[in-house]
Amino acid sequence: MTSPAEQLEEPRFMEAGELNALLLRSKLKQGADVKVLMFYATATEMGEPVRSTATDIGKLVGLSTTSASRSIGRLAENGWLQLAYTAVGVKFYRLGPAAIALAVQQPAGDQDDADAPLAVVHQLHDHR
Repeated sequence: MTSPAEQLEEPRFMEAGELNALLLRSKLKQGADVKVLMFYATATEMGEPVRSTATDIGKLVGLSTTSASRSIGRLAENGWLQLAYTAVGVKFYRLGPAAIALAVQQPAGDQDDADAPLAVVHQLHDHR
């Protein structure tokens, strides 16, 4: 077994906006790649390895083992997935730097204008 990949400070699930940004940012051409990437993005918290084999993932998302394996390989090659560890010759991956870059740059709930008021209410006066 190889050593685990570096982990995030606080693993958490991606929020809907982050998933949408990931989908739009990825611009993946293969439908199988989109299915596999979305599986990895929703199966565990960011930074945690997905403990499913290519065969298992393929069954879950409606792909053959070969298609799932090829998609995982392409996604890893392009930084969307990252090798987390290898056990008994089986590779296990987690989301890679390309997939979590936006989420790490600005964690959920962390906004530049966090102290700014949500709205300003003004009284309407009747000027008759």
